[in-house]
Amino acid sequence: MKKLGLLLCSICLFTACEDNNDKEGTVLVFKYQGSVQCAPDSGIAVEDMLLELTDANINVHCSSEASDGNVIITLCGADTGVVNVYEIPISSITTAENLGFNDVKLLENSNIVLSCDLPI
Repeated sequence: MKKLGLLLCSICLFTACEDNNDKEGTVLVFKYQGSVQCAPDSGIAVEDMLLELTDANINVHCSSEASDGNVIITLCGADTGVVNVYEIPISSITTAENLGFNDVKLLENSNIVLSCDLPI
């Protein structure tokens, strides 16, 4: 009887941990925006780069600018290290990579976390 109770409890725990909101697994991808220091309007805005993903039929859950986490030289014309980051379905990672986006895990010095409470 104790074994049956343990089995039922185990099943309940595993079922409770299951994601029941039908949201597909996601991944964070990034691409450098190409902005340079001393040129405030340089680079591609998050919203403009988003079109690359949506035009490829990739559903984007949220987006943001972030730092790549690397130390950069302070010099007009030098790269800012700013990346545009997007949360997409993990099933779309290959399509995104073909567009030049990469998994955020490649940015070893960054600590990028997006809070995606609402869709973009």
